[in-house]
Amino acid sequence: MTVKTTYIISALLFLLAAVFSVGYHHFDEHFQILEFAAFKLGMTEASNLPWEYHKQIRPSIQPVMVVLVHSFSSALGIDNPFTISTFLRVLSAILSFISVHLLYRAYRREIEDMVLRKWFLFLSFLLWFAVYNNVRFSSENWSGTIFLIAFALFYLKQSPNKWYYLLWGTLFGLSFLFRYQVGLLIGGLMLWLIFVKKETIVNLAFLTSGIVIMFGVGVLIDRWFYGEWIVTAWRYFEQTLLLDLDRVSRFGTSPWWYYFEKTFIKAIPPFSIVYLLSVIIVFVFRRKDILTWILLPFLLTHIIIGHKELRFLFPVIGLLPIFIVKATEIVQSRWNHSFGNNTISRIFIRGFWITNILFLVIIVFKPASHQIGLYKAVYTQYSDPITLNYIENNPYYRILDIYYYKRQSLQIKKLSSIEELSFNSDGLCLFATQNPKELDDVKHRHSLVYTTFPEWIRNFNINNWIERTKFWYVYELDTST
Repeated sequence: MTVKTTYIISALLFLLAAVFSVGYHHFDEHFQILEFAAFKLGMTEASNLPWEYHKQIRPSIQPVMVVLVHSFSSALGIDNPFTISTFLRVLSAILSFISVHLLYRAYRREIEDMVLRKWFLFLSFLLWFAVYNNVRFSSENWSGTIFLIAFALFYLKQSPNKWYYLLWGTLFGLSFLFRYQVGLLIGGLMLWLIFVKKETIVNLAFLTSGIVIMFGVGVLIDRWFYGEWIVTAWRYFEQTLLLDLDRVSRFGTSPWWYYFEKTFIKAIPPFSIVYLLSVIIVFVFRRKDILTWILLPFLLTHIIIGHKELRFLFPVIGLLPIFIVKATEIVQSRWNHSFGNNTISRIFIRGFWITNILFLVIIVFKPASHQIGLYKAVYTQYSDPITLNYIENNPYYRILDIYYYKRQSLQIKKLSSIEELSFNSDGLCLFATQNPKELDDVKHRHSLVYTTFPEWIRNFNINNWIERTKFWYVYELDTST
């Protein structure tokens, strides 16, 4: 494939993933962004928000972005939260695509081997888990994307003046506002500038000024959102590392090798070993490389901290193609080994791309959260006041109650048994369950209005896997009959 063709295919995949990858990868992507915004939009109360809101430790720039998008779309007559969340993912995809393009431009000129240059192109634009992450309206994606844009622009400019350093500092500071952990990447860059590049004090001062300016902007945004003057970055550090360590530990602690193990498993072995080895090889043999100085403090800190999640590394996914190519160049130059001439290597590479394409197809069309389909069906079909009943599990409860995707006219009610519908309802109501047999003895007329997967999936119910899977079913009941 040519570069142009790769760009077109990648752009299409980004767009498709943005449209179909509905929902969230992690609860924080929803509750600490969309539910925070829902509070400002009058959809919910502060008491329904997670503890991070009350401790005021989360940056509010993304919730504020959601509020602004809602305000603008409302002026156009668009209030549908599903349409708006799709727009936010498309916006994320566009920004991520720009970062990938800039990084590719920044490093392709250094790759003399044309085969490696083509690998770099494909890895940059078509790596399956990168595409998945690049459409997320999450703090991990936006902080990492903006940092990588700033880094690529920094790397592209050959003879910058002090004003470029101010611009780069502003972008680095902006990335910090989305996720404070990206400060470790910024700190690593600053150390490289001081100890390796021997940067002038003037340029460092302008770079730092840009960061400080954006830090001040972040304080102003938080002032509007939280209603008082606070420094959320300090409160985050204070709450998670100084005061309330027990609260963080409640989310789980993991051994130091967690990220090695999880990366190996989640990134599909045996191909995942390439990602791990590439980073290690560059760290060992390119100790003065700017990438080593940027990434090493970030990784070491996350390895040391007890609470670990693989998503914490998502901000640096965009650097992986560069590490893979650099590591390949190191191996070929030091050991005179050509991967293209080795039968085993060719089989491995072919298997990698077949697997990558397969997973690309899956992640492009697969929802990030299947439950969003239920919310959309109820929101779209029932604009008038209606009650959704349940017995065991509340479909609108996901560690906390969901309000952003729920109409205020929708009431949620827990029943002790299905018979309660006869006494407490009059007319149409909804009943949500993961066990359709609960309706076997119901006397009221009812019809299925939503199920997690379409009915034709039952044609592939091999070994009764559907019965062992917790599908959601929503029925419309007429209790007046």
